[in-house]
Amino acid sequence: MSSEAGSWLSPTQFRCLRSGLRVVTAWAAEDREPDTALQQALHDEPDPFEVVVGLATVSRLLAIELAAATGATETEVLSRLDATVHRLQGAGREPA
Repeated sequence: MSSEAGSWLSPTQFRCLRSGLRVVTAWAAEDREPDTALQQALHDEPDPFEVVVGLATVSRLLAIELAAATGATETEVLSRLDATVHRLQGAGREPA
């Protein structure tokens, strides 16, 4: 993938996708508990906008691939991911 002129991605789209891929890679590669690994990966990214757009794009692409590989629907895969996100958001709102 390249961010050069003429690419199928704009430089902004490329940065967003790269940010999303970094978060997913860190989340999957960590030896820590998955929620902790995801929270740290999100914290390490400098631009929250790029993370949101990148994760949305990566999530959709992964859902398409997982649905094809498992026989589930894309909607089922995204629903499971959505449940994880809601659980993490709820944990982030708990009083300290």
